[in-house]
Amino acid sequence: MALTVDDVFRELMIRVNNAIIAEVYARVGHIPMLAHYTSVDAFKSILRSRELWFSRIRDTNDTSEAVEGTRIVGEALDRHGPSIFPNFAQFHAREQFDARRALLETDTYVLSLCEHGSDQRTDRLVMWRAYGHNGNGLCTVLRKQAMLGQTAYGRFPVHWCPIEYEDEVALCERVRRRLQQIQEAIVATSLAHTLPPHAFGLMISASVVQLVLGHKNVAFDHEKELRFVRSRLLQELAPPAGAEYRTIHVGGQPKSKFVLPLRNYPEFSIDASLHTILDHVIIGPSTQQDQNYAEVRGLLDAAGLLDVTVIRSTIPYRAPSF
Repeated sequence: MALTVDDVFRELMIRVNNAIIAEVYARVGHIPMLAHYTSVDAFKSILRSRELWFSRIRDTNDTSEAVEGTRIVGEALDRHGPSIFPNFAQFHAREQFDARRALLETDTYVLSLCEHGSDQRTDRLVMWRAYGHNGNGLCTVLRKQAMLGQTAYGRFPVHWCPIEYEDEVALCERVRRRLQQIQEAIVATSLAHTLPPHAFGLMISASVVQLVLGHKNVAFDHEKELRFVRSRLLQELAPPAGAEYRTIHVGGQPKSKFVLPLRNYPEFSIDASLHTILDHVIIGPSTQQDQNYAEVRGLLDAAGLLDVTVIRSTIPYRAPSF
């Protein structure tokens, strides 16, 4: 049976996606644990609902990074595209990428965690101040090996997105390498030359979106962030059973969230239940440390999480200065 255009395009996209996934997994392979700095009230909500909430890009404090990233990636397409693809102008890749820019903010949802060492005491003061309720909150430490798609290798409809803290030159170079990967996939795919130019532009524009989402200014390197991403720009797969888009009200304002249940996903060979992913909890450095310790221990025991260790941060408490 002769291959159709759709068959050829599908094979080409699989090659490109496999290259991207391999690159991402190589990047996250060294990370022992993941940390989520949050408030006690937010932790109560997680225990009660057994859900993780992903925030829309435009509702996060990182919107400027997406804006900066889209500008750099777009300019890099113009710079490197013609040298790698002689007929690049016919692909209309830049136009297709620009058409996706608004959706990066409105239809892309992220959950940001940070790298955490295997040592229980690798919490970071700067993260307590920025995300851990100024030390009055918690650091929930999660087992990276069990988290969202670690064993599904790209089949789970939420993707790893490691953050690269880089300047404009470095991101531009990553775009060049991504275009080179696509060119190599085209050479390796039978009948790829029969695809219409628009198909190549579609593939290129889709493949560089992840580079935008993985970009952050070098000034934020101390955060050691890793994101999980749910975006129709990246994943055509339907959300798993129980996952949904939900509108909640924060400070009287409606916010759209992507909600992912913390459950076993046997269809993906992933156990993302709270019992499996939660390793230990660190109580932040504050005057409320003893009180928070007792409350969190009681919450975990009531939730049946008796094996989860609770420890106190050893970072010295320092009152905020005004």
